[in-house]
Amino acid sequence: MSRMESIKEATYIVSEQGRTRPESIELDFIPELGTSSALGHSTIRKDQDFTEQAIEKAQNEDGDDVSILDDDLTFPDGGLEAYLVVLGALLSLIITFGLMNSIGGIQAYISNHQLSNIENQSSTGWIFSIYYFFAFGGVILTGPLFDYKGAKIPMISGSLLISIGLFATANCSQIYQFILAFGVTVGIGTSFLMSSALGAVAHWFGKKRGTALGVCSIGGSLGGVLWPLMLKELYPKIGYAWTMRVLAFLGTFCLGMACLLVKHRLIKPSNEVIKSPRQLFQNSFVLKQFITEKRFLYMGISIFLCEVSLLFVTTYLSSYTIHQGYSESDAFLVLITCNAVGILGRYFPNHIADHFGRINVMVITVGVCSLLIMVLLYPFGNNLKTIYAFSGLYGFFSSSTLSLTPVCCGQISKTKDFGKRYGTIYSLVSIGNLISLPVGGAIISSSGDGYKNLILLAGITEILALLAWLITRYYCVGMKVMCKV
Repeated sequence: MSRMESIKEATYIVSEQGRTRPESIELDFIPELGTSSALGHSTIRKDQDFTEQAIEKAQNEDGDDVSILDDDLTFPDGGLEAYLVVLGALLSLIITFGLMNSIGGIQAYISNHQLSNIENQSSTGWIFSIYYFFAFGGVILTGPLFDYKGAKIPMISGSLLISIGLFATANCSQIYQFILAFGVTVGIGTSFLMSSALGAVAHWFGKKRGTALGVCSIGGSLGGVLWPLMLKELYPKIGYAWTMRVLAFLGTFCLGMACLLVKHRLIKPSNEVIKSPRQLFQNSFVLKQFITEKRFLYMGISIFLCEVSLLFVTTYLSSYTIHQGYSESDAFLVLITCNAVGILGRYFPNHIADHFGRINVMVITVGVCSLLIMVLLYPFGNNLKTIYAFSGLYGFFSSSTLSLTPVCCGQISKTKDFGKRYGTIYSLVSIGNLISLPVGGAIISSSGDGYKNLILLAGITEILALLAWLITRYYCVGMKVMCKV
């Protein structure tokens, strides 16, 4: 008899008349539940949300972990079709996450050239904060669109918007032009691709979902290496405009291939199909769940704080290097180092997370990021070797937090509702994205120690994110330490 078959317990359900009756239920790994009951006891906390059993009930004797929320579904977890979807998602993330990881190089260049007449860093910060706002905030609509319509419509729409936006960005010379072309157009296009590419991978993988998402998210780090290298080489040779056009042509090719390869498996049944944009908007939010489901709420807060800290560091790390008296070439190499090491960070922690728990690994990586900021960059960041060391280590661990985010969200979500719940979290994140970069720019411009103050703020934010992840873990499994979650 298996371990799951041997564990049974009686719970008492109160009838409408106030009487109780026993009902036999099977609890598949009850010792790891975050409840006040233990094996052999029938005491159950009245405020306990029994959906928390989702995390534990999926654990079998081998320790594999698939959310019970999808216990009525099966996943291929491999095969040619599934791996082609991963390849397509990787190609799309080379552009979407790759551009995000290259923002520091673009920001540093246009601040010193196209927008060199603007002294206030917070003004140029609005370009990229609006980009992040639409990229992440747009998921609140594009996520449910993927849930109801599948991958093709959002993939094609997003690809067209990004291509148009990048070609338009090549001709920009004023802040408002950069905001419209890059911030709005590329940002909205990115939101379409994020939800559909990541969501489609989740349709094909269950037990190996963390590893699969880690592999496709390597595209973000690949793009974060390729694009800064290309920008560094082409800016002085063919100028800004044609450099951006080359980026746009390459992006169009990658996204075209992604549109052919990425496809869904699971969509809402026909009787649930959204029939109007208004209905789509109304069905995009799961605000009630977000407020009442504690682990969902604190996971959203955790991701919000992680993203704010990450934006502070990655966006301004290149300009910080220049501020310390080093060359633009050094600034680009610092960014490239961060993204190159991030390739490893997007795979290995995800692979480990499939075996030891996604939230467990997330807690560790966020904790290490906070230490790197406060112990390495803040006190010793004026030395170029220290900046390179920080860039490599931070690139590894921060990349793992990015690639683990959708996996952790999927851990507490039904696959068919992944887009909606992922979008709800990132609607919160988008608010932080909108204000963080202008705030960071204002802090930098406020005094000679502006960069130092910004690093301190990034470190404090990362520590708060760590605390929020620990609270999230508590609401999943209580005070259990040695358990997979």
